[in-house]
Amino acid sequence: MSEEKKQSGYPSIDKPWLKYYTAEDLAIQVPKCTIYQNIYNRNKEFPDDVAILYYGNKIRYKVLFSEVEICAKALRQIGIQPGDCVTLCTAGVPEAIYLVLACSRIGAITNFLNPLFTKEQMIDRIDDTGAKWIFILDAMYSYIEAALPETCVENVVILPATNSIPPLLSKLMYLKGEARKIVKQGNGKQRFFRWKDFCAFSRSFTGSPDVPYQPDTPTVMVYSSGSTGASKGILLTNNGINTTIANYQTHSFSYKRGDTFLQMIPIWFSTGIVLSILMPLTMGITVIPEPKFSKESFVNDLLKYRPVLTLTATSLWIYAASSTAMEKADFSNMKYPITGGERFLPQDEQKIAAFLKEHGCTDEMIKGYGMCELGGTVSTSSHATEYSEKEGGAGTPILNVTVSAFDIATEKELPYGQHGEIRVLSPARMKGYYKNPEATAEFFKEDEQGNIWGCTGDIGYVDEDGEVFILGRATDHFRRENGEIVFLFDIEAEILKNEAVSQCKVVDIEDNGNKKLVAHLVLQAGVKNEEKIIALIWSELRKTLPSYMVPEYYKIRSSMPVHTNGKRDVGALKIDKEGLKTI
Repeated sequence: MSEEKKQSGYPSIDKPWLKYYTAEDLAIQVPKCTIYQNIYNRNKEFPDDVAILYYGNKIRYKVLFSEVEICAKALRQIGIQPGDCVTLCTAGVPEAIYLVLACSRIGAITNFLNPLFTKEQMIDRIDDTGAKWIFILDAMYSYIEAALPETCVENVVILPATNSIPPLLSKLMYLKGEARKIVKQGNGKQRFFRWKDFCAFSRSFTGSPDVPYQPDTPTVMVYSSGSTGASKGILLTNNGINTTIANYQTHSFSYKRGDTFLQMIPIWFSTGIVLSILMPLTMGITVIPEPKFSKESFVNDLLKYRPVLTLTATSLWIYAASSTAMEKADFSNMKYPITGGERFLPQDEQKIAAFLKEHGCTDEMIKGYGMCELGGTVSTSSHATEYSEKEGGAGTPILNVTVSAFDIATEKELPYGQHGEIRVLSPARMKGYYKNPEATAEFFKEDEQGNIWGCTGDIGYVDEDGEVFILGRATDHFRRENGEIVFLFDIEAEILKNEAVSQCKVVDIEDNGNKKLVAHLVLQAGVKNEEKIIALIWSELRKTLPSYMVPEYYKIRSSMPVHTNGKRDVGALKIDKEGLKTI
C-alpha cells in the first residue's frame, strides 16, 4: 500500500502503520463463526495433515475433529449449557485443546485456572462461576488438591498427562498410573472420573451438540495477575479470537501447512491459548504442546523439535542464548523466533540476534506487545519487505488495531514521540471482566468520537512510522515525599548505557522505615572488577540524574529471577536484600 501523507501528527488519525498492509490485507474479512468452526473450515480439506505433535504422537486433523466431537457430546450429556463455565486446571495437553474447541462448539466458556493461584484464589475463582465440573491434569492435581473440597465443584475429571503419548513412551514415564490413583483415592466429597469415563458420556447423547453461533459470545476465560489476590477473569470472545488470527493471514506472515509451532507460553494465558495453539491450528501449522514451562524444557525442545515457529518470554530466550547445551543447535529452518511479555532491551536484542544467526537462523526475531484484555497481541514486528526493524520497538499495530499514547491527567491523545499511557482500539478486546462491571468500566475509556480504548497501564509512545515503544509499567515507579512520581525504567535506561551491563532492574525497598533504591545488575560475560563497575555507574548517574533517582544499593547477579509466567520476577528482587553493596 502506498504511504499516506501524515496530516495531523496524531497516530489514531494518521494510522501510519497502514503503509505496511496491502489492499488485499485490509480487505480480509473476519469469519463470523465460532473458533472451532474457523479451524474446521480451514482444515476440513486436509484431514491427514498433522494438527498436534505430542511426544512423537502425530494427531491428525481428522482425529482432532473426532475427539472434539466426543468431548462436545459428553459435555452436553453431563448438562453443560451455553454460557456455563467449564473449569480447567491443566497444561497444554491435547485433551485440553479438545475441551477448548468443544466448549466453543456448544457455546460454553473454557475457564482456565492458573495453577499458581493460592488456595483462597482457587476457591474464589471456582465458586464465582458456580462450576459443577472441573478437569484437572494429574501432574497438576497437587496445586488444587487442598482447595477442591471447599469449592462448589461436584464432579472431577482427571486428565492423564500420558493419555496421548505413544504407549511405549508412556510406560517409561513416571506419571503412568497417576490419574488412576487420584481417581481411586478421591477426596470423599466429589465424584472422580477418569478421562475415558468422561468421554463415554458421549455415547448417550444423540443429535448434534452444536448451538447456533451468536456474535460477541465469550468462549475462553483467562485471568489477570493473581499475585495480589485481585485476579480478574478476562472473557475472550469467538469474534475477538478470530480477529487476532486474521492478522496472520496478511502477506507479512509467510508460512506453509505443516510448519511446526512450539507452544511454550502456558495455556492459561491468552498468548498461550490464542497465539500458540488456536492460531497455528487455524493455519494448518502443527502445534507442539509443551506441558512443562521451564527454561530447561525450552532448550530441550529447541534441540529436539527444531520448530519453524515458537513464542516465549524474553527471559527464556536469554537463557537459551547463554546455555552451553545449545552449542550445536541448528536453527536453519526457524523462520519465526518470537518474543514478548516484557520489555526487550537493546542489549538482549543484540545478544539473541547474534545467537540465532550463529546457529543458522536467517530471520530476525519477531517482537510483539499485547495483553490478555486486548486479545493477546496489540503490535508486532514483521518480516515484510516494507517494514524496517527498529531497535527497542515492539512492532506496529496488527490488522484492524489502533495504538496511541495518552496524557493520563488530561485524557488527551499525545502526538508522535510523546510519552504517555499506551491505549488501544481493538476489535479483539475482551467482552469484559467476569462479573466485574466496575473494573471493566475502569479499563475501557470512551473518547469524544465514541471509540472504546483499552487502557494498558503501560508507559510508552508511538513514532511517525507507527512503531510502538514500551518503556515500562505505569506502576513501576516510586513517589517522592512531595508527591512527584519517578519512573524506575528511566533510571534503568541510564544504567544500561554502560556497556558492561547486560541486564538491569531497579526496585524500591523499605530500609529502616525509609524508601531506598536498589539496582540489580547482570554484567556482560567476561566483565570483572565488579566494585569498579558499580562505582563507575554510580558516578555517571550522579552526573545525569537528580540525587533522588540514584540507587543507593547495588547487587551483581549471574541472572535475573524468572517468574513462572516467564517474566522477570520483580517480587523476588524486592525481597532479595542479601549481599547488597553501597558506595
